[in-house]
Parts: sequence; structure tokens; C-alpha cells
Amino acid sequence: MKRVPFLLWLLFMSAQLTGQSTVTFSLNVEDLVRNQSFSPSENHKVFVRGSFNHWEGTSHELHAESGQELYQGTFEMDGKPGDTLFYKYVIEKGSDRFFWEDNPNPANPDHGARLFVLEEGSLKLPEARFDADEYFSWPVVFSREKLQKDFRQFRSILENTHPALYDYTSKEELDSLFEANAAKIDRDLDFDSFLMLMTEVIAKVGCGHSSLWLPGSYWSISPQRMFPLQIIVSGEKAFVAGHVSGVGAVPAGSEILSVNGTSMQEIVAHLKSLNSADGFNPSYREAKVGEYFAVKYALAYGYPKEFQLEYCLAADEQVKTTILQPVDNARVDQARSTGNELSMRELDEGKVALLTINSFAYYGEVDRFRTFLDSVFREIDQKQIRDLVLDLRGNGGGDPFCASYLWAYLEPEPLPYFEDHYGRYDTLANPVPQAPLPYGGNLYTLIDGRCFSTTGHFVGLLKYHDLGKFVGTESGATYTCTGNATYPALSETGIMVGTARVMRYTAAVKHMDPRRGVIPDYPVPLTQQDMTSNRDVVLEHALQLIQKD
Repeated sequence: MKRVPFLLWLLFMSAQLTGQSTVTFSLNVEDLVRNQSFSPSENHKVFVRGSFNHWEGTSHELHAESGQELYQGTFEMDGKPGDTLFYKYVIEKGSDRFFWEDNPNPANPDHGARLFVLEEGSLKLPEARFDADEYFSWPVVFSREKLQKDFRQFRSILENTHPALYDYTSKEELDSLFEANAAKIDRDLDFDSFLMLMTEVIAKVGCGHSSLWLPGSYWSISPQRMFPLQIIVSGEKAFVAGHVSGVGAVPAGSEILSVNGTSMQEIVAHLKSLNSADGFNPSYREAKVGEYFAVKYALAYGYPKEFQLEYCLAADEQVKTTILQPVDNARVDQARSTGNELSMRELDEGKVALLTINSFAYYGEVDRFRTFLDSVFREIDQKQIRDLVLDLRGNGGGDPFCASYLWAYLEPEPLPYFEDHYGRYDTLANPVPQAPLPYGGNLYTLIDGRCFSTTGHFVGLLKYHDLGKFVGTESGATYTCTGNATYPALSETGIMVGTARVMRYTAAVKHMDPRRGVIPDYPVPLTQQDMTSNRDVVLEHALQLIQKD
């Protein structure tokens, strides 16, 4: 008798002990091909992921014979007969964009996954159809019934959660807008059209902490065709700050006059009207339209295959034209992302201290923030620096315990930070003890439309107590705002309704306009010439003031 090699015998016995079996999976994509949501010619692929491959990877790929629409694959499965294994089909639509089945087995509470019981030997599973939700094909369209349900839920969230829903828009006006936009859902609508109906409402609340957030599923299916320029908005005008993908055909500082036949003035005005802001603050709206222009343009105007631009250079009235190709979402996100800066440097041979704080969001690192400030003001005191430039531009707010610690160094005497006792910030309604080395020199604070949330409280206190001079553009936040937002998702579309859920947080000031931020003593609007020369004209202006004082 022929002897079986030991290694083969060992593998055979191992398979017997583990009950190794083969399972054949079958997915028919005929209906997906018919509605043009699956295309083999565009390199769309089919995989199966489950508990047997840790729900990840592309090793379990299904294939179809040429011209066929039935995808199959047979794979070895480790386990014992009787084991229950879970799985879902996954389709890749190029560029690593994976789409999972939605809920193919509603009877299974484990995310609706399919399941089978492992058998010894070979098992062929029944032919299946891909369970696609609305986020599988573009454009994303929802039924009238689902959208009406979500709109009712959206209204309920705002009316039952927001603590100051009618502070800036009356109940009568807001109710009328709710009802008018609900009436427009009289048929199936695409996602973007429905989003605009809700955006028009939430932008009327006058709360910068209340806005709509899109589900990741939307960005997984939306076209990768985004506006390729970085934009700065000033009034109704828009200037090129840079190119998302590097150097491009339109120089920095150019004013954009139109995009795809629509005037930039009209585009900017429309996008500003759809942006949430405390008290409809115009400076904040301008800042946010510029910062998120590519996304806001796409949601309001779609995803064109190219961008036809009219623009003019600085100090040149001649209109130029060009065609730009779109970029993908990742490039837009990467170009917008910035880190927090917490720094101090000396200028003018050590006579001026420049303290840059573009975020108070050190919630878990308050001690680190305080230690940094202690070191800064200790150095200022030791070197007897009498002029301090405090750069708060781009500071979107954060923890009041951080902002109030800076307040302790600048206040003329112990003064409260908040006008009332607010939960965990209860103590900030009491006079804040002065820092051991309070600053008593000249203060110049740089502000812009991106100053938001508790930064609005902080600069409101400085303004109210007449501490220093403000240089730049109007702050994006007022002295009062809501906060502690929650983000419940609508049941059908998954859109998250960001809404404040506690009382207003108000700085300890009186008789200030709740609709406006701090107006600078020395307005320094950005010009085309400044952008072309890449100058920091706001800081330059502050340093010139120091020279004159």
C-alpha cells in the first residue's frame, strides 16, 4: 500500500477536526444592471464579507462569466458543522468605494445580515439579489412618504429640543416656513432638493450651533466632482485664496465673477442665506461660505463635470475665462484641514508679544492650556513687554474654562465671565479671580468672521469693559449663543439634525446687540492686492498702531 506523506495526512486530519467545508455564494445583479447602478465595464466588483473573514477585505470576490449577470464564488470555511455564520454582499464601484447591502435579512437583529448554518462537505447557498438602499445609485432619490416622515421628525426635533427657537424668527414665521416647505414634498425627491428644504428652515433659526450634517453614505455615492479652488468671501465678492490640487491657471487674489454662467454675486448671496449663524451674523456666514465653498456649492448647484469661470486679476478690469476640472472630496477635505495653533513669539526686537490662540477646544487638556498661558504671561512679565497682540482669528470656540483662564490675565479686576449659572460652568458666573501676574499693558486683539461660540463671549467681555483695541473684521459670534448640541439622525435619510439643547450661554455684559459680533475699532478688509502679495495686513495694521501709540 502506498504510504500517505505525513504533511498531507496532517492537513487531512486537521480538516476533519475543524469540519472544514466549502460554501458557494451566488448574487444576481440583473436588476442592478438594468437600472444602471452596476456596470462590469466600469470595473464594478462583487465581494462577500462576513464573520468568516472578519467583515473586511476583498479576498472573497465573486466572478461572473463574460456577459453573464450571475456572480459566484466558492470558498473554504473553517468551523464545525452546525456553526452559524453571518454575511452580506458588498459591491465596489471603483476607487475603493464599497457599498454594503442594507438589510437583506430583517429577521436577524444583527444589522440584518444574511446567515447560514455550516454543513460538512459542500454547501450551495440560494441565488440572492442585492438589497440596495437609496444610497446605492446616483442620484439619491427617496419616496415622498419617507421624506414626509423625515420632515415631520425634523420639525419635531427643533420644536421639542431647541431652547431658543423663536429668538430671532417669530413662531408664526417659522411655522409658515415649515408648512410651506412640507407642502413641496408632494412627490419623490432627490436628496439635495430635500436637504435644501430643511436647510432653508434651520438657517432661519439664527443659531450657529444648529445645522444639518450629512450621513457618510451620501458622500460614498456622490460624484467626486468638487470645486477646485479655495475661496475667501468678502461681502458679495469671492477671491481665490489657492488651488486645492496645487498651482493652477487662476492666480491667487483673482476675483471670480461667475461659475458656469451664474454670477458669483448671486451664488454667494444664495449660499449665505442657507448658512446658520447666531443672530444671522453676516461675518460668520461669509466666513463659512468661503471655508466650505466646494461642499456648499455642490449641494446647492450640483456636481458639474467642469467649471467654466469668468474672473479678473487684481487691478485689472479685463475679464478672463478658463475651464477647470473638478477634484475629489478627499482633496477638498485635505486642503481645508488645519491644526490648532497655540503659540507666542516676540516681534519688534522683543518689544511686542504675539499670542496666537486659534482654538479654545482643549476640553480634555485644560491644564495644558493653563500651563501654556502661565508660561507666556510669566515671560511677558519678566521681560516687561508692554504691547500684546492677541490673535484670535479663526478661533471657533471651545471650553469656557480655557477662555475664562485667559480672561483672568486680562480683566482689570475680578469680574464674572457668564451672566448666570450654567451647569458645569456654574462658577464662571462668580467673579473670576485674577491671575497671579495679570497683564496691564496695551492690548490689540485680532478678530475675524471665524471667531465663534465661546470666543464670542470672550471678545464681548473685552469690548464691554473697553479692554484694548480690535483690529480686523467683525467677529462671527455674538456675546450670547446656545450650545451643547445633539445630533439625532432622521430615520429614513440618516441626515443628522444638529441642534442646541440647553439654555443660552450669555457673557456678563449688558446692552450689546445680540445680532452682531464685535465690530473692530480698526476695520481691515482683505483686498485683492493683499492676497496677491500674501501679506498679513491685519497684523501689519496692529503693529502700525503700536508704533503710533
